[in-house]
Amino acid sequence: MASRALSVAPVLPSALAARMQRALRGFDFATDLAEEIGTARWYRGLGLMLGGIGLAVALWPGIGGGPVIASQSMDAIAREQWRSQTVQPLLYGGDTGQRMGPTSRLVPLAQAPERPSLDLSVMLAQDDSIEAMLGRAGVSAADNGAARVALASAVPLDEIAPGTRFALHLGQAAGAGAPRPLESLSLRARFDLDLTLTRSAAGGFVVARHVLPVDSTPLRIRGVAGASVYRAARAAGAPMKAIQQFLAAIDAHLSLDQVHQGDVFDMVVDYKRAPDGQVEVGDLQYAAIESGGHMAKQLLRWGKGRDAQFYDASDMAESRATQALVMPVAGARISSGFGLRLHPILGFARMHAGTDLAAPWGAPVYAVADAVVNFVGPHGGHGNYIRLDHGGAVSTGYGHLSRFAVSPGMRVRAGQVIGYVGSTGLSTGPHLHYEVFRGGAPVDPMSVGFTVRAGVDRAELAAFRARLGQMLHVKPSAGLGPVGAQMAMRAPASAMPY
Repeated sequence: MASRALSVAPVLPSALAARMQRALRGFDFATDLAEEIGTARWYRGLGLMLGGIGLAVALWPGIGGGPVIASQSMDAIAREQWRSQTVQPLLYGGDTGQRMGPTSRLVPLAQAPERPSLDLSVMLAQDDSIEAMLGRAGVSAADNGAARVALASAVPLDEIAPGTRFALHLGQAAGAGAPRPLESLSLRARFDLDLTLTRSAAGGFVVARHVLPVDSTPLRIRGVAGASVYRAARAAGAPMKAIQQFLAAIDAHLSLDQVHQGDVFDMVVDYKRAPDGQVEVGDLQYAAIESGGHMAKQLLRWGKGRDAQFYDASDMAESRATQALVMPVAGARISSGFGLRLHPILGFARMHAGTDLAAPWGAPVYAVADAVVNFVGPHGGHGNYIRLDHGGAVSTGYGHLSRFAVSPGMRVRAGQVIGYVGSTGLSTGPHLHYEVFRGGAPVDPMSVGFTVRAGVDRAELAAFRARLGQMLHVKPSAGLGPVGAQMAMRAPASAMPY
């Protein structure tokens, strides 16, 4: 019997476990309460959920019965030492650690000693003055005035560009609250000039000029255009300013859509290099595109100051002057002539002191002859208006413009863009109101011929060709160094990820 009991005893728990497994295998513990709403399965799942919530609430730990720690009062020294070991010292400059807390050994100073000298670096901001800048740096009014007088003796103060840094050395103040004396001042006044002011024994300032040897060899960059001339030029190391001027010059004479992959771009830009490694990028002087081994476009900047423009080398020829009727808008038709007419807006007859030339909005308006701009701005019913003085008591007027391309006092050449067609003022649509005055009296513009010059005079043509030769003799990438020269001479289409 005993052996039989021993053999049956282990069987009972295993059978029970198997029975429970079979019962639980079909039981759904995670019922989706969004399905079968109202069924027995749904109510069973709801009961399980509520039961679980109740069990969780019943087992939630209480907060009573714990020990209460009463705070103890601390004296001032202990409070400072405790504070120095918390995060609060971050509010007082980041002091941390027990040793930062003051103790009885701390002796307060009645007055902190000042530095015997102070070195500052200050920058001349845009629309700022040297006087205001030195005043903010703590320079006294007397030293401020003496320093500016000394600087003006070496270079005009208005030629010191914004962004220039001044290195100041201030000495020890004579007493509490007194300004520190200016002992020395140094700056880069120009790209090729360093100035240093030092205090003399007499109390004034002595100026020392240090002229820097600057290499002014123009920078020439050649490269092969890929999918983008801009990216190819960037990959060749061309300065951003030069690229912008190059693209504008080429696009004005040859559409950039006509520049294809494999064409060669060539540019020469004014470029200065100082011994300390600083560079100064000037204006673009030469721009060219070569396609298939032939020169597609070759441009040279010609003229002085604001009158300088890019001219096509192939168009330059010896001057031949003729008298001809010059139209200020290309391809325009006459929509209203000179004389008495019924005004289309005012509704009554009055003198029309010009000729209306119908043209699309934004079409360029050209000067009919060399002139000086003597008026630019709004002019009554003419809207945006330009008046040019051609000399010899002859002047021309251009009205209803959408925008201007010149300013008063500017010299313009025949064929130069001065504005763009619009419909400002008393106008029914985009067109140009063109006037001609002789001795101040209006005359029919279609009866006045202007001198048309094909090319330039012989001396200017020789100077132009000499200047073009100088540009072509510049070694490509001479200003970039060996590495830059290699990049500029390659500039393949595959080297344009920038």
